[in-house]
This record gives sequence, C-alpha cells and structure tokens, in this order.
Amino acid sequence: MLNRVLGAGLSALGCLLAAAVVVVAIPAPHAAEPVTVSYRADRAKLARLAPYPAVAPAGLPASWQPVSSGLAVGGANGAGTVTWQLGFMFPDGALAALAETNANAVAFIRRMTNDGTPLAPVRLDGQTWHASSAPARGQRSMYLTSPAGFTVVVTGDATWAELRELAASLRPVAR
Repeated sequence: MLNRVLGAGLSALGCLLAAAVVVVAIPAPHAAEPVTVSYRADRAKLARLAPYPAVAPAGLPASWQPVSSGLAVGGANGAGTVTWQLGFMFPDGALAALAETNANAVAFIRRMTNDGTPLAPVRLDGQTWHASSAPARGQRSMYLTSPAGFTVVVTGDATWAELRELAASLRPVAR
C-alpha cells in the first residue's frame, strides 16, 4: 500500500516537473503588434442613426492603427443618444481616440477628458477647439460642441500634434 502511494506521488511529481519544463522552455506569446479593427460597419451605422452631423477621420497615415470602435445607442448616455468611440494606436504605443455624441455635453466632456484642467483654446481649420489636460493620467484632450447639440472629443496620451492631426482629419459622414 505504501509503495502504491509513493509511486503515485512520484508520478504526480514527475508530471509537475515536466509541466514546469514546458512552461519555462516555451515562452508565452506576446502581442508584438496591436490588433487592428475595421470600423466601417460602425461608421455606416452611425451615418444611419446619428441625429447629428456625424464625423469620421479621413486620410490618416497607415501608422494610425484603429484598435477599437464602439457605437452605443441610448444606454448610459440616455435615451435618444448616439455615441461613437474610435481608438487608434501609434507604433510607439501612444493612443488617440475620437468620441462623439449628442448626449449632455458637460457630462460627456467631463468623462472623456477625465475632468481635465482647461488650457488655451486651439484654432484649427476655422474652428475653436477647447483644450484640457489631465497630467496625472498623461491625457491631453481637445473638444468642441455645436449649437445643434452634439459634441466631438479627441483625446489620449498622443502628442498635441497627433491630436490636432486627428481633429483636422474629421469629415462629415455621408448618410
């Protein structure tokens, strides 16, 4: 009986040692490149559903890799709202995002900018973008609101130049 218990124990120990060798000898895969997504379907749905003149980036360089896209109708922003968030990653790992909605502007801006500290406005293509910074989070943001009731925010840990490039790329989405 004792031999059987010792044999089983040694077998279990042998299996554990073999598993440890496999874990150490074969490294776990790590994502060297971000996983890109297509945002065409969300953009098309946005064009159909948005009760505001929706915008989307056009003509960005290939180094702007889209890594997330999400369209919400209603939900946390309230009934009748349409909100789109689109995220990009750069080769250095920095992130930039576009967020647009017809939800309450004050609450949306506060949330998207992490209640950033206001900075001097940025003039871009004839429009005045408000700027803010949340240094503790490494976040920079630019946003504008329309009297028609929609808000556009570009934000992230990307450089100011990259955020301006994203903002300048925004074009109306054809319905």
